[in-house]
Amino acid sequence: MISRRNFGKYSFAAGASTLWLPGSLALAQDGSRPTLTIAVDNLWANINTINGISTTTRRFFPNIYSHLVERDYIADEQGLTLVPGLATEWSRDGKVWTLKLREGVKFHNGETMTAEDVAFTLGPERLWGETPFEPRGKTFTAGFVRVEAIDDLTVEIETEREDPYIPGKLTGYIGFVVPKKAYLEMGVDAFGQAPIGTGPYRVTLFRSGEVLEMEAFDECWSGPPPAQKLIWRIVPEFAGRMAGLVSGEFEFIANIPTDQEAQLASYDNVTVARALAGNYPAFAFNTRPDPEDNPLVDVNLRKAMVQAIDMDAIVQALFGDTTFHPAVPFNFPEYGDFYDPEMVNPLPYDPEAARALVEASGYDGQVLRWHITRQFYPNYEAAAEIMVEQWRQIGVNVQAVILDNFELVYTRPYHLMNMSMSTDFIPGDPYQPLWLDWGPTASRSTAHWKTWDPTPEYLAAGKEFEEAITFEERKAAYLKLSQAWQDVTPGYYLWKSVYNWAHRADIEFVARPDGEMRMFGDYMTLPA
Repeated sequence: MISRRNFGKYSFAAGASTLWLPGSLALAQDGSRPTLTIAVDNLWANINTINGISTTTRRFFPNIYSHLVERDYIADEQGLTLVPGLATEWSRDGKVWTLKLREGVKFHNGETMTAEDVAFTLGPERLWGETPFEPRGKTFTAGFVRVEAIDDLTVEIETEREDPYIPGKLTGYIGFVVPKKAYLEMGVDAFGQAPIGTGPYRVTLFRSGEVLEMEAFDECWSGPPPAQKLIWRIVPEFAGRMAGLVSGEFEFIANIPTDQEAQLASYDNVTVARALAGNYPAFAFNTRPDPEDNPLVDVNLRKAMVQAIDMDAIVQALFGDTTFHPAVPFNFPEYGDFYDPEMVNPLPYDPEAARALVEASGYDGQVLRWHITRQFYPNYEAAAEIMVEQWRQIGVNVQAVILDNFELVYTRPYHLMNMSMSTDFIPGDPYQPLWLDWGPTASRSTAHWKTWDPTPEYLAAGKEFEEAITFEERKAAYLKLSQAWQDVTPGYYLWKSVYNWAHRADIEFVARPDGEMRMFGDYMTLPA
């Protein structure tokens, strides 16, 4: 059984029956590199490293872009070990970090990467100035005051206070380097449709509602990739993805319903790979008076709805022992030494206590609209059906509204909405999602669809947390910040995501908990 103390990644391949028909995209017989087709449920509207952040882009970003610093999931299953990427070494002197860059790295357009490109990638013009090209970057660069190219292969990052976590932050989205000259000439929107990176594949075609194609970039600093071409094709229905894999039309598929894994694994020539992800699907309560008569502005009603959910039973019914429910918000195993497996749940499943809180809130039976993105998170809609019934049993009337995309989900009026939060922005640290995804610069509190306004107590605790240097100081601030969030209860975490894929059994593939599908290096080996 996978518990909070015992979690990891694993894959399995099994089966008694075989149905494998030769497809047009099979491995080439003349020894040349093959084309691989990956069937996915969707693609994002743009593939800028920051504006394009999503679960779907995370799958393929490392094939296009390279990180300054890498997390090593080959030697360290939890990915807490940091290794060189485009930066070969890093050191700190007080508030200043110095990065030494890899020499001779080529971008897809043939230009050589320099410190100027890295400084621009991390700098105010692009991420954290008054009007940056990709304003979401402010969330990931909080505290930056200077990023400067010292020479062609040296960059300095200065922060307003000592920040020992910069290398960990560079393993995230901000660590993907872009070419300054091309980015400025193309403009941010055009760059998001035809991006240029230093990764092992270069983008040749992108139609966001249909397909993304990449070709091998043999001048990549890490060496030529094993495939000649990658085709990421949208196949919305799982039945279509499965049929294509079994028939040989596709080499990989992503996002498999849990109850379909066993059937896929029954084919001899299919391997199903699974990884417990550093990501937790959730829902946000709309805590703001928008609509004006929103009953969820009362914290009693929000806490009542939490205590009405028997999430352990829901997770067992939908996932079996493959994952778990994080009973205490922001007490995640990914937090390393900050994680406390004995922490007591402040709002346990208790329908009687929930009914009392409903009464205290003055809720009068108004319908609460819960906006949910269709088939975006495995088993989310099935869980929603159960939660709607559990809420009905305490007298709360929730209507689950299934919508086709996030644009519709973000359209008011609504009282709840689906979301997910990752935990790996700083490996082994509570920064994400506790502060990064809920703080004053986060979309939850700034976007037109925002669902809460951070309280003074939360903001004060967040300031302490950001300024903390030692582990003891940071843990004390983290606990205070978490409590400030729980006092408001603006959301609820459901379970630890299970990412899954299936692929041809003759391909070796290492599944990563961050959801990345790395089609190169030690993460994928094609048959000889």
